[in-house]
Amino acid sequence: MKLQRSLGKWHGYALMIGGMIGSGIFVVTGEAGAQTGPSVPLGYVALLPILLCTALAYLVFLSTPLGKSPGGAYTHISRTFNNHFVGFIFMWFQFIALLGVMAVIAISFGEYVATLTNWGNPLLLATAILGFFYILNVTGVKWFGRIQLTMTAILFVSILVLVIPGLFHIKPANFQPLFPFGLNGFLSILPSLFFAYFGFEQLAQAGGEMRDPQRDMPKTMLRGSIITMIIYFLVSIVAFGVLPYTELAASKSAMADVAAIYLPSAGALVVNIGILMAFATTLNSLIMVVSRILFTFADDHIVPTSLATVSKRFGTPHIALTINTVIVGVLLWTGTMNFVLTIALQGMFLMYIGHSASLVALPFVRPQLFNTALYRPSKSIMVGCGLFSIVALSFFSYKLITSVLPVIAIWTVLGIVIYMLGKLQGKKKGFDYKASLSTDWDNVA
Repeated sequence: MKLQRSLGKWHGYALMIGGMIGSGIFVVTGEAGAQTGPSVPLGYVALLPILLCTALAYLVFLSTPLGKSPGGAYTHISRTFNNHFVGFIFMWFQFIALLGVMAVIAISFGEYVATLTNWGNPLLLATAILGFFYILNVTGVKWFGRIQLTMTAILFVSILVLVIPGLFHIKPANFQPLFPFGLNGFLSILPSLFFAYFGFEQLAQAGGEMRDPQRDMPKTMLRGSIITMIIYFLVSIVAFGVLPYTELAASKSAMADVAAIYLPSAGALVVNIGILMAFATTLNSLIMVVSRILFTFADDHIVPTSLATVSKRFGTPHIALTINTVIVGVLLWTGTMNFVLTIALQGMFLMYIGHSASLVALPFVRPQLFNTALYRPSKSIMVGCGLFSIVALSFFSYKLITSVLPVIAIWTVLGIVIYMLGKLQGKKKGFDYKASLSTDWDNVA
């Protein structure tokens, strides 16, 4: 049984933007100021060319028939380089990292609600919100889309309520000096600021459930990326314009402190609603996205194929959803999420680097697939953007990789073992791996 195509373009915007805008925009906006001062808004703008060049690969691949199925970077890389393992190993780190992010979002939600209401056990609250969104995702992608769209709309309204009045309370003096820690301070914060754009590619995992993915997803991803950058820029420029960066850096609830300057007492309520919606939209989108990664691995016979089972009643990959939720629950209750989370940023960079490499290679090594794309920029633009993305992300990766090399080595070995066991099972069942790589774009429904 196949996944059900129940999502429209507005659901796509909710999945992408709601998944990207996390609670950090409200809670820890000011922390970056401790390293780079009030130039944080400029950092978001400076990263936009890297984001757009990295996103170009998705715009091209999603406009091919491959965009009609989930899998995202795994599918694109493996079909470009004619190798399942190459696609798997790049996406494997992303898969592991996202499980850790899910656990952190859930426990952060629990801790925030417990602090806000002075009631409840954070771990139980985290488990409850995880269980709620698990049930929602199992019940059907249509309900996932409706709830995600509603929560994202509430989040968007909360941001407008914070930003619009705040623009009239900006003090230009708060931006002097713009670079109190020099150019090195500004450059040092860019890798972690880029993490704010983490998740723009999540939309690609909805390819099997979007009604018109080839046409809608590239446009949604491009527009959604620009909209998100504008939101980050506006929120941060209000934050640093209303309060000095030294005060923001010391704050544990930056936007609540900012809103207290120019909003009435109800402003705290707006901030709290926005934070809760940011937690909720991010967790809901992650539960959906990570299950589709596991589903695609199984559908390609590189992990146990039972994980690709689709519920006859709900049309969702219920086994993959269950497995992921159980893993996250274990991470929560054992307190071991940091062992997974340590590679989150590095896993993102590695996956984006591999995907940008596939963009550069696509028109030369898979011209048949490239010719099926509805969006085909010139080869020079593809090569230029791809190489720019690879160089920039490699620089970010180099800055961080030495601290996580041992953990990456462990997860690499584990991934190789799982991949080999999956391939062994697939070969016993007679699965034709070569044929799946060469003809998938002709057979995607």
